[in-house]
Amino acid sequence: MGFGESPFPVHSTIRTAIANYSHKNQYMPAAGMGELRRAARDYILKKHHIGSDAFHVMVGPGSKELIFDVQLAVEGDLLFPAPSWVSYIPQTLITRDEVVRIPLGPEVAYKLSASVLDEHIRASRRNGKHPTKLILNYPNNPTGMTYSAAELAEIAHVCRTHSILVISDEIYAQVAFRRYHRSIAHYYPEGTIVTTGLSKHLSLGGFRLGIALVPHALGDVFQVLRSIASETFSAVSTPIQYGVLAAFQEHGEIEPYIAQCTEIHDVVTRYVWRTLQHMHVDYAKPQGGFYMYPDFGRYRRELHERAAVNNSDDLARDLLDDREVATLPGSAFGDDPEALRLRLSTVDFDGLTALSHYNDIGSDNGADRRTRENRFVEAACPRVAEGCRRLVQYFTGEE
Repeated sequence: MGFGESPFPVHSTIRTAIANYSHKNQYMPAAGMGELRRAARDYILKKHHIGSDAFHVMVGPGSKELIFDVQLAVEGDLLFPAPSWVSYIPQTLITRDEVVRIPLGPEVAYKLSASVLDEHIRASRRNGKHPTKLILNYPNNPTGMTYSAAELAEIAHVCRTHSILVISDEIYAQVAFRRYHRSIAHYYPEGTIVTTGLSKHLSLGGFRLGIALVPHALGDVFQVLRSIASETFSAVSTPIQYGVLAAFQEHGEIEPYIAQCTEIHDVVTRYVWRTLQHMHVDYAKPQGGFYMYPDFGRYRRELHERAAVNNSDDLARDLLDDREVATLPGSAFGDDPEALRLRLSTVDFDGLTALSHYNDIGSDNGADRRTRENRFVEAACPRVAEGCRRLVQYFTGEE
């Protein structure tokens, strides 16, 4: 439950394309192949419900690199909702930006509100800081939470009022459960850079291909990104750019495949969520991705007495030593280290095996749906089921 990598096999259409284009050895333009950039822009605008088409497209070696490059290109301090993904803060150490930390807790499902954002912008400026950019990640790693249209519209209004650039990390957009995702760029197109890729919904993390949509209003930032690319990674692998083109064209076989993989993520994640409910750990139902971020504070006294556990690092270490369950401590995500919070990943299963059991889930939502889902996880994802049993044993003593 420590490492999060979507486990499904590479779709046959993409495998075939990679083989067919393996002879392509020329450098591509620094911003990416023109055909891919056009296809990616049109696909993302439609999938993410972005109304404007006034965006440049940058292709990079993963969205992580593109997020870093944007941070490097845009001066000023970073507004950082915590907890949030582990690489954002290390990137600011390289860019030498200051961080305005916005702590969020389980009482708000770890979600940023417009009022809290406005308050932190104003307070940080009074204290001499210069916030210019916000990273918003949704569906979120580590929490599995996402934002409603109304919430995004309110955050967009605050960012427009204060001239804050939004770096919208939407890498999990197509692993949003119930197939709904809307980008904040729909409400703030002139001030939002959207980053995404293929690593989550198509399990192509090792392909290292990310996409950034940069609004025409930020054309100077786009030029800086091209310069950074030219002087660092040059361009993304040419066979990879050709090979993934079909993934941005609403391919008749790839789209159903994405839907199947997303439903499996949903089923497995809910299985782990129900385990938390059984342990009386309150947690909002995850809305996307393949992570959860529960707070085990209700067990604080007994954990301290039993194993001298006082913070998230202690908890992650003792759980690994005692039950051989790997997790990540909340401190890794910029959270208060004293809080007993862990990031749980739900993808320790063989994707091909899970797909072979897919029809066992069933298409109806009848009374026995939960029973079928439980049987599916226990048959197709036995390590996830075993991890849940060990969590229960560790925290409650139940066998």
